Amino acid sequence: MSYKVYIDTNVFLDSYLKRDNSFAQRVFLFLEDRDIEICLNDISIINIAYILKKPFSQDEIKNKIDFITKYYTIVCANSNIISKANNSSFKDFEDAVQYFCAKEIEADLIVSNNKKDFKMSNISVLTPQEFCLLYID
Repeated sequence: MSYKVYIDTNVFLDSYLKRDNSFAQRVFLFLEDRDIEICLNDISIINIAYILKKPFSQDEIKNKIDFITKYYTIVCANSNIISKANNSSFKDFEDAVQYFCAKEIEADLIVSNNKKDFKMSNISVLTPQEFCLLYID
């Protein structure tokens, strides 16, 4: 049985943009060192690439995406997931899509900075800082 951690788009961005006192980076290092399955959805990759266009070169972005696709599990936001998200009680559609992607792969944990947006989740949700306090520090 493998442990699966679904990572929200904002946590990837915090790691790449170094904007959260390294909590996100520490989460990734911890999970990677323990060979824990890291998951995200395909739409997250598109959003990550778009947001990184300013601070990174095209080659740097390409390398990051190559790394993601090689080492992490990518969940496709199919029509069933989109429909569930659209008809859910989540206030934020993008968070709903991420939640239903996490459910699709039976994730054990979601790491997100928008914890309050996952009130409807029956999957445990931690911020990167909470994750670090519980598992690393």
